[in-house]
Amino acid sequence: MAGDAPEEARVAFTGFFNDSGRRLVRLAYLLVGNLGDAEEVTQEVLEELYRRWADVRPDTVLAYARRAVVNRSRSLLRRRAVARRFAPRLAQPEQAGPAPIEDGWLWDLVRTLPRRQREVVVLRYWCDLGEADIARVLSVSTGTVKSSAHRAHARLATALAEHDSAVTEDQKGAR
Repeated sequence: MAGDAPEEARVAFTGFFNDSGRRLVRLAYLLVGNLGDAEEVTQEVLEELYRRWADVRPDTVLAYARRAVVNRSRSLLRRRAVARRFAPRLAQPEQAGPAPIEDGWLWDLVRTLPRRQREVVVLRYWCDLGEADIARVLSVSTGTVKSSAHRAHARLATALAEHDSAVTEDQKGAR
């Protein structure tokens, strides 16, 4: 959609942006862990979507945008890993404050999960997607989604049990 795009297409994109922009930023934040990077990822996705608006079916636009956010987030994380390995001083991103909802020890546990498990957990519990939708967003099979969710659940359950044990021990020690 270029500068001469019909007004109706601009209105449709603006409606999509208003309805979904914040959710896409939140998804990106949950995947990359930095609000500034999340906003940048989302902006890039929305710019690309704006240019391709006429090519995207209205019933799939949100799924398309989610997939693009996941893919751009992965690319950003890969670039960060390479930068940390080869240029440690350049790899220090600016620290933006955490999004308020994702602040705390539970979110810290989720952030320790391997990439795919974290993506599945975020898409399932923060974006409220079903297994088939997650599989489409991540371009994997439903079985992969199920096994990743199962592994993530097991890791989180173990970490939560350890956390509960530590809290109980701290409470006993305080008596």
